[in-house]
This record gives sequence, C-alpha cells and structure tokens, in this order.
Amino acid sequence: MSYVESVQRAIDYIEEHLDEELDLSSIAEEAYTSVAQLYRVFYALTGHPVKDYIRKRRISVAANHLRYSKRKVEELAWDSGFESYHSFAKVFKKIVGLTPATYRNAELFFSFEPIRLYEQITYKEDKEQAELFPDVKVIRFLPDKMYTYLHISNHEEGMENEAFRTVFEKLGVSETARNNKVRVFGYNVDLQEEDGKPRYGYRVLIEAAEECMVNSTLTEEPFTGGLYAVRKVAALSPKTIQDGWDRLLSEWLPKSTFDIGTHQYIEEFIAYNRKVTRMNLYLPVQRSLHNEPIEVVELTESKAFFYRGYGAEAQKVAERRLINWYERGAGGNWQAGGGTYYISYHYGFEETEEYWWENGILKAEPGAPVLDGLEVKGIGAGSYACCVTKTYGLLTGVLDKIHRWIATNGNYWLDEERQWFAEYHMFEGMNVERDSVVKVYIPILPVVSTQGWKPPVECNKSHVKGEGGYL
Repeated sequence: MSYVESVQRAIDYIEEHLDEELDLSSIAEEAYTSVAQLYRVFYALTGHPVKDYIRKRRISVAANHLRYSKRKVEELAWDSGFESYHSFAKVFKKIVGLTPATYRNAELFFSFEPIRLYEQITYKEDKEQAELFPDVKVIRFLPDKMYTYLHISNHEEGMENEAFRTVFEKLGVSETARNNKVRVFGYNVDLQEEDGKPRYGYRVLIEAAEECMVNSTLTEEPFTGGLYAVRKVAALSPKTIQDGWDRLLSEWLPKSTFDIGTHQYIEEFIAYNRKVTRMNLYLPVQRSLHNEPIEVVELTESKAFFYRGYGAEAQKVAERRLINWYERGAGGNWQAGGGTYYISYHYGFEETEEYWWENGILKAEPGAPVLDGLEVKGIGAGSYACCVTKTYGLLTGVLDKIHRWIATNGNYWLDEERQWFAEYHMFEGMNVERDSVVKVYIPILPVVSTQGWKPPVECNKSHVKGEGGYL
C-alpha cells in the first residue's frame, strides 16, 4: 500500500467518524501505519497536522450549521467534541476569525472541505500552490521614489511600531497621510555597536505625493522595486509577524517556481486610527533557473555533538545554549576535520509535548574527538533521501517536498530508527541567508516487497483532545 493510499484511508476514516471521539491509534491502524508515521506523512501530503485537520473539518461542519440551520451553538459545540461553549467559541474564532454568534449573520463564508489526495497530486504546480497558499500572491513592485527615515533603537523588539509612530508624530506627515492616503513600508538595518552597546535600525519608507509631506525632514531616495511574494498578516504580536515570514520563506518558497531575490525584504504597515492592525510581508523573489532534485545517497556512521531543547521554547533553548557554548571559546575550530553545523527537530509534532529541537556539530570521522560541553551520539549509516537546497528558514517546505517524494515514490519507506538532519555548508564572508548551501537528509529503507506486509502499528492509545473535550 502506498503512502497516498494510506493517508487517504485515514482521511476517509476521519470523515466517517467526524461526530465521534477519534483515537489516533485507531486512525493509524485503519491507515496501516504507526502513529508517528501518520503524523509525518499526513502532514507531508495534506499540508495540515492530523489534529488540526480534524479540528478544521469539525469547525467547517459547525459553520455550515450556523449559517443554514437554527441549531443552538451549545449543541454544535457538543457535537464538535467540546464540553463547553467557551472552549468551542475560542477555537471557532481562532480558525474562522469570528465568534459563532457573529458568524451566523456575517457575510464571511468559511469552508474547509475534505481533502482528496488522488485529485491533488495530479495538479500542476501553480494550481497546487494557489490552493495550498491562497493567502500568498506574487506581484511586481515598479521602481518609484520614497521618503525615508532611519529609526535607531537600543532594543530590537517593538522597534518597527516605534519607527511608525515616530514618522507620523514627529516628522510632519500631513493629515492627508494620516488618513491612509500614503503607503508606509519598512525594513531592518544592521548597525554597528556604539560604546560597546548594541544598536538596532529600522528604515521607514513612505510612498507619497509631495503635497502629503509637510515640513518633512525625511530623505527622498529611489526605490528599485522588483518581484515579490506578498502575504497579509494580523499585527497581533512580533511572533505573529515572524510566523508569517516563516510561512513565506520556509513553506511557500521551496514549493514554488521562485528563488530568493537579491532586492530588499520589506514590510507594509496598514493602520487604523494610527494603530498598526495588519502588515503585508514582501519576500523578494526571482524566477528559479534550476530545479532542486531529490536523490538517494548512502552515508557512513558519523558523530553528532549537540544541544537539545524541549517543548514550546525548544528552538530558542537549543540555539542559545549552542551560541553560549561557542562564545565561551569551548568550540575552538570546530570546522577542523570536516565539522559542519546541523539542525534537526521533531518534524510533524510542533504542537505536541514531545516536540524537540536540536542544534549541533556533525563530524564525519568515526574517531572524531569529543567537543567538550556538548552531548554526543551517532548518526546512523544507511540510505537517505537528500535534497541540496538554500536556507529556507525552518526548512518545513523542503521537508514536505522530500516526504511527499518518498510517499509517492513507492520504492522507499521512512526509517523511524534514524533521525533526519539538515547540514549547513558556509564560508567566511558569505551572505548566510542567500549563499549558504543546506543538505537535508531523511532516512529511508528500500521496499523489498510489499506483498502481505504492512508498516508497524503502535499499540498505545492516543486520543485527539481539544480544549475541554475531544476533537
């Protein structure tokens, strides 16, 4: 049985039991796979974690009842697997954007239909991209002139909003501009330390006619424009905005027909009564001139020296510990003898307690000396599906691409005994984001014969739980 068939069986099973308590191990058993395998392959083929898929399908059904029936919200909450109206309303608003009561009479229409993999995998890339990322579009920004202002701060968090307020309140922008007659953009600028203290810069760009600027001290400069992938996000918090950038860079870009462009990343501020409510994120792109193929390679045993973090702060913890280790001088010349920097994390398990993130140094020589202060383990020898790529943020789009290739190839299974990892190849003076090369390795096993054989199924029960009840 192929992975496509396996995941479609899981989808069909979920649909048949949508109004019942769903047990992950039962779904995995119906799909002839393990729970861990279900997490990974389901996400790779559908673009949704299995728990999120169940939640969105149930909210979609509830939304349909709200719009076209007179059923009570409390009744719909119970049917959707929630034990209280409060927990149901909270999740409904998070997914739909409105409370159940407001949605009932709103013009907005929400629908999340069952996924049909056999139809999806035949789509051409452009159509598939449009369906996977309906909130992303590619535009061409024409060259223009901008009024610019460099805001300098001694702290990084929140300086974008500081810069926005400064431009509007202190630099003489007219009332016409305040009434949204101009467009305001910005981007981060690297600055040198001053007196041993860090400085952070944010350059504000204002696209406006001259009559909109009154007694302005802003500098007029040309703006080169270029091709951009654009996504709109709510300006709720720095994390929301960062997640928006991650979706563009880590998920959309690797699956698109574009590469990172050489022009400037920019953000557009959309305000209401001088308060930033939304932002448009502009990722510079250019047409891709090459494809990033996936190949099967054989690797020998290697040593990994690493730090690992767990839970919601896993990435931050692991990265900070490795940076501290390096700054203490414990690392020395870790690149000597072929050492390379690598990352790995619990792909497909982002919203679970089991989530972990790992940063470390990879040494190919079996007899490589121990790097003091780091944990050590072996990275198993064997076959790996490998893609040589760019630094696409968290690499989720690249991982999805490789997992999908494995799932639809039919000649390989994922090897759960070994972990995947991404190896970074860099050199001094390079632009890390645009120039470094990343080799992503996912362990696989060849399918010798599928006759009469099924992937192992985990026996432990794992219920899909929501806030106040099952999902």
